[in-house]
Amino acid sequence: MNTKQNPQTKFQGPDDFATVGQYLSSLRESKGLTMSAVVDEIKRLMKNNKLESQSAISRGYLSSLESDKYTHPSPFKLKGLAVAYNIPYELLLNKAGYLDKTSKKVKEDATFTLMLKEVQDMTVRERQTVLDYIEYVKSRRNKKYDKGPKKG
Repeated sequence: MNTKQNPQTKFQGPDDFATVGQYLSSLRESKGLTMSAVVDEIKRLMKNNKLESQSAISRGYLSSLESDKYTHPSPFKLKGLAVAYNIPYELLLNKAGYLDKTSKKVKEDATFTLMLKEVQDMTVRERQTVLDYIEYVKSRRNKKYDKGPKKG
């Protein structure tokens, strides 16, 4: 991807922006990229099987996202943008409201990404219940009674 770094650009993190769109706009501009270059990079990554087809975006979609007309992009679109911008996927998930600060332990994988589509319709309490259950399941990993019956 053709990039032109702007040496006068002060580093700003996701917390310096009110919306995911503002953050994405700043990222793109700080990397010296046009919207078309970002769209082309995502297409290239999909062609090389580095991204799922659901990650595809158009220049118009990116423009609407950056101008906050779209405020809740899908996890697949965020994955494409994260890979194109070479930033952690979790960072964009967090900025878009899919994750909160306490869930940074969650690792990126395809199953989790698919589950996120269901999570967006959950209440805050339902999301916390799911996180609590995950912690419960993880806590049982090393318990003796989870290893099955003793032989002999």
